Amino acid sequence: MSPSPRRFCLRQGTWATHQELDSLIGPLNTQAAYKRYLLAVYTLRKSFETAVNEVTWPEHFATWRPTMLAAAMEQDLADLGLTAPPVQPLPLFSNASSLLGALYVTEGASLGARLLVRQAASLGMTANFGARHLTQQVAENEQWTHFLTVLDQAPEFDDTLAIETALSLFSYAMAAVHRADAALEVQKHG
Repeated sequence: MSPSPRRFCLRQGTWATHQELDSLIGPLNTQAAYKRYLLAVYTLRKSFETAVNEVTWPEHFATWRPTMLAAAMEQDLADLGLTAPPVQPLPLFSNASSLLGALYVTEGASLGARLLVRQAASLGMTANFGARHLTQQVAENEQWTHFLTVLDQAPEFDDTLAIETALSLFSYAMAAVHRADAALEVQKHG
């Protein structure tokens, strides 16, 4: 597959914010770090999936649809004795470009999931306990490649709008990490 110029445009436009989020989350090297990650990412995924369920899919998407992980994440949260946090709506998908920007973030997470699934495994998280969503992400090998095809075949693409939407999702995720920190602190101290 040839390099995707739209992918690289999105990557360049979101790189700093993406790195800030990765730094904020940090490595998943303790149970507490994993719980924090799971609470935050669930908030983003559930909000995204709720919003995307309302989408009228552009024709060029054909039968491709994003990976849905919220249900698996709810089971992972339950495994760890965590309550699914409330979510905020995401009114982001006004057209195909904004949808593609959001999908760049959510589908791109499957690339990072390859590292996270190993970190989770070192904490005892598996496909049957605590890491269902990560296992599901890494199992769907072709999903990212198919998304890039959809991205590159979009008949119209507003890179500025797509980048703005992607940045909004990264910012939402950072706010979710801070909310997870607050929730875990309350849980810790009653």
